[in-house]
Amino acid sequence: MNIYDIAKMSGVSIATVSRVLNNKPGVSENARNKVMAVVEQTEFVPNQLAKSLANSKSFVIGIVMPGINDYYSNRVDAIHKVCKEEGYSLMITSNYKDTNSIEEDLFNFNLLIEKRVDGIIYFPTHVSNPHYELLKKLEKKIPMVITDSDIEGIDISCVVQDSETPTKELMAYLLDGGHERIGYINGLSYDQVNNKRYGAYVSSLKNRGIEVDEDLVELGNFSFSSGYQALIRMKDKLNEKGKDMPTAIFAANDKMAIGAIKASKELGIRVPEDLSVVSYDGIEYSEFFIPKLTTVKVNQYKLGQLAAQTLIEKIETKKTKRVKVVMDHKIVIGNSSRPLNQEG
Repeated sequence: MNIYDIAKMSGVSIATVSRVLNNKPGVSENARNKVMAVVEQTEFVPNQLAKSLANSKSFVIGIVMPGINDYYSNRVDAIHKVCKEEGYSLMITSNYKDTNSIEEDLFNFNLLIEKRVDGIIYFPTHVSNPHYELLKKLEKKIPMVITDSDIEGIDISCVVQDSETPTKELMAYLLDGGHERIGYINGLSYDQVNNKRYGAYVSSLKNRGIEVDEDLVELGNFSFSSGYQALIRMKDKLNEKGKDMPTAIFAANDKMAIGAIKASKELGIRVPEDLSVVSYDGIEYSEFFIPKLTTVKVNQYKLGQLAAQTLIEKIETKKTKRVKVVMDHKIVIGNSSRPLNQEG
């Protein structure tokens, strides 16, 4: 059974059958009903390979991501849902967790090209010169969408988070609340989004005339345990130098904030009475953790949805004009922080 048989049995042209099966306009309701009646009667399933060959398309979208972890789960779920709704399959490639290997990234890009995917969604962290050169070569050859970062000099559409504005808003919340000695648990230095957050932390302090105390900055890797260890290292370092602990800490993501709160409790530091903790991401767990986190919430599902829709539109319309979508955000004030200049 093929579309020629469907056309013969339903008494319409092959082109009409094709339009109906691909849910395209330009078909009368009567003709559409005839075709669908035969499809249901024969339990016809379109041959995706034949469809691909006829259209010179694979109907597959690829993802290049830094690693399989729960941070990206809602984003990937949304991309998958949009792809299924639009008749596309999804091929996911990733590095081994936390390796951020340039070689693996480049291998994954080349693998997707070899598999002749129709488009690629890229989750960048470390954009090196080899990445940059490859993206420059690909930008005119295959539809692409980048998430999280807007890479300067690359003419590729993107759906990005504004990491600086929310960080400054949360820093203003702390500073306006009387906090001046604010620590920071930084993420991996190669992560572009993380670097923007740290830069916003530094500029927020300097704009209030407060010098950055490097002893209040510790490095983590976005995990629970790294936040836990970072807080302990900070406490030990400050004790050795005879310095006081900060009154607030900004963690670059929710997981490190939760790890830092666990360490604080073990050290006898009360949150938020002695130490306010704020963070970034708004992962689901942060809403159920006690104390509930004060955090910047970004809708990762919507981010993935917009990325997939943007890419498929580029594939279907063959439009090459660059599109930039900036995600909105929400500051969630939880119980992990408090103003110093208010009673209680």
